[in-house]
Formats: sequence, C-alpha cells, structure tokens
Amino acid sequence: MASDKSESKKLALLYLQDLFLERTDETHFIRMPDILEYLAEKNVFVDRRTVYTDISILNQAGFEIVGVAEKGGYKYHHPSRLFDTSELKFLIDSIAASKFLTERKSKELIAKVKTLGSSFDNAALNRGVLSPKRIKSMNDKVFKNLDLLYAAISSNSQITFQYMRWNIMRKLEPLRSGKLFSASPCAVSLSDDNYYLVAFDSRTNTIRHYRIDKMSSIKLTCEPREGKDIFKSFDIVDYSRKTFGMFSGQEETVTVEAPNNLVGVFIDRFGEAANIRKNFNNPDTFLVRIAVNVSPQFFAWIFGLGKDVKIISPQSVRDEFVKTTNDILSNYNP
Repeated sequence: MASDKSESKKLALLYLQDLFLERTDETHFIRMPDILEYLAEKNVFVDRRTVYTDISILNQAGFEIVGVAEKGGYKYHHPSRLFDTSELKFLIDSIAASKFLTERKSKELIAKVKTLGSSFDNAALNRGVLSPKRIKSMNDKVFKNLDLLYAAISSNSQITFQYMRWNIMRKLEPLRSGKLFSASPCAVSLSDDNYYLVAFDSRTNTIRHYRIDKMSSIKLTCEPREGKDIFKSFDIVDYSRKTFGMFSGQEETVTVEAPNNLVGVFIDRFGEAANIRKNFNNPDTFLVRIAVNVSPQFFAWIFGLGKDVKIISPQSVRDEFVKTTNDILSNYNP
C-alpha cells in the first residue's frame, strides 16, 4: 500500500504539467485548492508542501510556473508557450489549406495542433476552415514518400518508383504499364500547394520533376546518385521561380512590357531576379527582363495579366506565344 502511495506521488509531476498546460496560460490562473482537487481526481493525494516542491522541480526542469500573490494567498499559471494563439491559428489554417493533405490527415494534424494550446484556446482554434468544397488530396502517402526521398538524398542513393496518373474513374493507375522509373533525387519543392521531387534523369541527361503524391512503391537502390555536377550549382528557389506550374521548358531570358500598375505582380513572382526599368518610349509602362522556363503555363500566366502585357523579346518566344494562342483559338473557330 505504501508503495502504491509512493508511486502515485511520482505521477504528481506529470499530472501537474498537464494541468498547467490545459487550464492555465498567460491570462488564466489556478489556485492551490483546485490543484489539490485535480490531483485527487487522479487518485494522487498530497499536501500543499508536496505541490510546492513539485512546482519547484518543474521550474528547475525548464517548465515555468509562476506564482502571483493575491489577497488570501497565491494563484499560479504557466505563462509562456511554444506557440501563442495567433501562431496556432496560422498553423491550423495552413494545414486546412494544404491540398497535398487528405481531409482525414488534415483533421488529425489540426487535432494535434490544438493540444499545443490551453482549453481556453479551443473556441478560437475551431476555425471551420476545412470546407467540404475545398480541393484536397486523395492520396495519403505524401508524408511517407517525403521521408523516403529525404533519406535517398541524405544517403546519396538513386531511387526507383512507379509514377501514377488519374483515370476517368478517379483512380490512380501506373504510367508505362507499371514499368519502374529511376532517378537521382536532387531536392524537394513545394509549388502551387503540391510537393514535387526534382531529380536528375540520366536517360535524357536532364532535370525532371515528379508530383510526390503520384509516386508509388519508392525504393532506394545501392547505386549512387548521378548528375553531381548539376547538383553542385542547382538552386531550388531559382528553379521554382522560373518554372510555372512545375512544367518544364527551355530556359530563356524574356523581356516583357507591362503597365506600371502591374510592377508588383512581377516583383511578387520573381523578387530581385526581375530586372525592371522604365520604358522611355511609353512612360505608362515598364520593361522587365526575367529568366523563365518557356512553357504553355508561362504563356497562360502572361495571357492572364491582360491585353496590355506583351512579350517583347526574343522573337522566337513571341512567335511561340502567337502559335500557342492561335492553336487554342482554332478549337473555337466554326
């Protein structure tokens, strides 16, 4: 019996930590009678002196509990938290908005994030952002795939995998009749709310990328990665900035003319890499030089900026833009 009582007292430290995390924060306190009552509910019967000792031990261990004097005694709280309420809201909103997470995984992660706040945060953290109309991934293997790919990069290993695509029955089916792809992983990129693997393909001697949620049966091989010379100079931020919708294309330095009120659009997309200058021939517009991977997705981005935005050079890109536009318009000609 004495042994059971001793064991229960050892649990008091853990219960106290849970109590202060759940029921106190910067503005909410708890008093000694409530602490003793909470411990009694857990079948831990101790006196005030034991609680004082345990609070001191928790403080020494780095878990801060502050006592504030008030009329008739003290009130206590755990004021500092790893994340404040606004940060927790941001994390929850980010999880809910992530298309690469399934709805089930999003709910699991949001529930875990909520435990980082106190019970007083619950109402504020019930964000209601997981709308059933929001597009979410239908594949729950992203986390597992990410772990395998990071392991391949850190161990300098090539990988094999199946690459999948959606069919009209909303099922993922393998490309090339299930034949394995092979690649040398270089980096992971998050673009348009999807994770992509950027890898070197020795068959074509090019950099390619793959949607990670569409990769299946990933295996590390005993072969070391190829394309090391490319990896040395590879800049994932620069690559992502130049590539629209993660569609490959020939890299070109393109000059674009646009109205002055759109300068922020180019700065937001390209940052300091956008070489912007005044257009002395038309003060209402500016000229910008940008390095991009020319693709139909880049043309769609330019097209979406409106009729007053036009590609100036090189002529080959202008011609390709016109051809792409005419090819699309031909679908609507009678």
